Amino acid sequence: MIEIDGTKLGSDSRPYVIAEVGINARNDLELAKRFIEVAASAGADAVKFQTHLADAEISEPAIRSIGAGDVYETVAECEWTAEEHEMLRAHAKASDVTFLSTPFSVEAVDLLEEIDVPAIKIGSGELTNRELLARVAETGKPLLVSTGMHTREEIAEACSFLESVAEEFALFYCVSEYPTSPADFDFGTIQSLEQLADVPVGFSDHSTGAEAAKVAIGNGAAMIEKHFTIDRRLPGPDQEVSIEPETLEDLCSFADLYHETSTEKTELQGEEPDVKAWAQHSLVAKRPIEQGEEFTTENLTTKRPGSGISANRYFDIVGRTAATDIEENIVLSSDDVQ
Repeated sequence: MIEIDGTKLGSDSRPYVIAEVGINARNDLELAKRFIEVAASAGADAVKFQTHLADAEISEPAIRSIGAGDVYETVAECEWTAEEHEMLRAHAKASDVTFLSTPFSVEAVDLLEEIDVPAIKIGSGELTNRELLARVAETGKPLLVSTGMHTREEIAEACSFLESVAEEFALFYCVSEYPTSPADFDFGTIQSLEQLADVPVGFSDHSTGAEAAKVAIGNGAAMIEKHFTIDRRLPGPDQEVSIEPETLEDLCSFADLYHETSTEKTELQGEEPDVKAWAQHSLVAKRPIEQGEEFTTENLTTKRPGSGISANRYFDIVGRTAATDIEENIVLSSDDVQ
């Protein structure tokens, strides 16, 4: 179990819901603040952005040489300054939701440490980035590490490295496909990752809608990271896999319900005692029974309500004798039995 901003994450806790803004707000500070407010209102535990410093995370000539120059351009358009990060973190605090972000370079980790984020999310692309993982571990913050696009062997190697450098970390089951189709999910992986690393395991969801996230919760996901937008008509590559406020609220409500109903029942709930009083059966005289007469299957039956000798004692009473005269259709009490 790990703790983020005073909230414990693990199998005994409510599934932790992270509303992933990512780059959906681009670099519009006021829009980003609105995202924070809406995520908080929907019930999310955290709202997460991405900390991009284009020239620190991308070799522009190299990425253009493989025909992916648009990635550099998108990242460059989505940078936040340290001051803007601090403003967003402060706005999240005022909105009673935790601010998180994903760094994509060592310099970005430096920035997040400077504003004292409570935990740091590691994207799937950085799972094998030992330099970045080591730098994040130096902060002493909990690491939330996605595992998409990696084999079990690669994940195991990364976990071994994390165990040697990090104070605490959690994993996210993830399929790095946008959008992910339902047939591509294998939610048994959640338990498999728990066994592999003995840490909390969440689900980073790149599918449309919230159905997969709910299924993941049912399969034991301790955290849900879900792309979120206030309007899918906004520009950006992640809008397609982002849920809107109503769906985010539904997901958070489901997390509440799942947690509330996952405890072990040890006593009657709510109105159950009242229902039990009329719904269960008691022993009843099938016909008049005289004092001293033996109780038999011919003169004894069971009927509602459950206010007398319980019907589960039927065969205990058969063969014993009546201590009093008992009228037909009377519910037996302990005073009626010798």
